[in-house]
Amino acid sequence: MGRPSMATERTEQIMQATARCLQKHGLAGTTLERVAEESGLSRSHVRHYVGNRDDLLRAFANWLYTGYEAEFTGKIAAAPDREKLPIAMDYLFSSGFLPIGDDDTVIRELITAGITDDSIRATLQERYLQAVQAVEQALAAEYPRASPGARRSVAYGLWCLALGNSTMAELQLPVASGGLIRTAAEQLLERLSHD
Repeated sequence: MGRPSMATERTEQIMQATARCLQKHGLAGTTLERVAEESGLSRSHVRHYVGNRDDLLRAFANWLYTGYEAEFTGKIAAAPDREKLPIAMDYLFSSGFLPIGDDDTVIRELITAGITDDSIRATLQERYLQAVQAVEQALAAEYPRASPGARRSVAYGLWCLALGNSTMAELQLPVASGGLIRTAAEQLLERLSHD
């Protein structure tokens, strides 16, 4: 009987090392050599399990956003209708985007990579669209009379507010960590009350 495959364990090890490298060295400084060193594996092992650097970054984007998708969209989908919007708002304007953490640095590096890499961009587009659709579902549960177009617009606006505010918080803009963004988001929700 053969030895069980180490692919899953090694890939996880490499993905975690990639996250640490992106945090420490940014996109340009995340090389196969650094990921190998960070993971405790040889460069040839890293190449064996994930391919070249571009393949590594593409696999990493899928790995990272799969976790976020389960955390955010899964919670909204599983929640009773009355709890969907509070979960979405808490995630967008407190627990998910604030305080700024190491994951935020990694996500910004992936967004930068997605500007020039079609595959990473497609992954990010797909994951962000799923997240916006989850917010739309929460809005549909709370505002069933609002038009689908209005809910879609507000869902996208809420996501952009949260993402933009996290950028301002990363720049240590003092107003970003206050409650102003949540107030702005709630004012955007008011639009759906009148639809």
